[in-house]
Amino acid sequence: MIWKISVLIAACTLASTPVAAQDAAWPERLVLTVNVPFQALNDDFSETLIFADTVRRAENVDFRMRYPSTRGAVVDAGVAMRVRANLGAGIVASWAQRSSAGSFGLKLPNPLVANSPLELQGTIDDLSRNELGIHLHALYARALGRNVRVTLSAGPSIFRTTQDLVRSVDVDILPGFRSLRFDEAALTTQEQTSLGFNVGADLTWAFARHLGVGTVTRYSRANLTWNPPSSSGVARDIESRA
Repeated sequence: MIWKISVLIAACTLASTPVAAQDAAWPERLVLTVNVPFQALNDDFSETLIFADTVRRAENVDFRMRYPSTRGAVVDAGVAMRVRANLGAGIVASWAQRSSAGSFGLKLPNPLVANSPLELQGTIDDLSRNELGIHLHALYARALGRNVRVTLSAGPSIFRTTQDLVRSVDVDILPGFRSLRFDEAALTTQEQTSLGFNVGADLTWAFARHLGVGTVTRYSRANLTWNPPSSSGVARDIESRA
């Protein structure tokens, strides 16, 4: 199972210029940014578990789970320093947290009739995901006018992600052995760190010596591989009445 993080953000930028160096494209030494960007691309993912049934061993249990996207608002803050002329370096930290519902599909062998699996679809609530991204980048600034400049950026990104995964689901086989009923799910939390990259562009308008606003667009990406909690992710609870 592969999870691809793809982030596209656009927001206001607050610039602070404590040192007034004389450079047309980048006059200040230090720039501080505070953003409330929007993650526009979807980063949902899914997992599939197929394993032999404990009752009818010649047939398999098929469980498929889809985890929702974290699309939405993100908070980030960063600092950039001019190193020489219109070249610089910077770092940005971004953070997002979501709690939402995922959907699942289940095929369970019928204990009485061969090759007639019982099927069930449903949702599991309160799946939490927490993403912390550290984006390092080299910067190149170019003046577009007296108070306007564009800054291009690129560099590596490090993501630390915590994700709730479904460890098991409990289902009942209802009387008549024709349908299933979902009871509850047990969750486990996994953490992963991954290395990716980021590219971006920042358009800034300085309307005062120490203050400016602008827009920033950043694309960052990394690949995460989650390990399924177990190969027996479905617990079968057959009711005594039939």
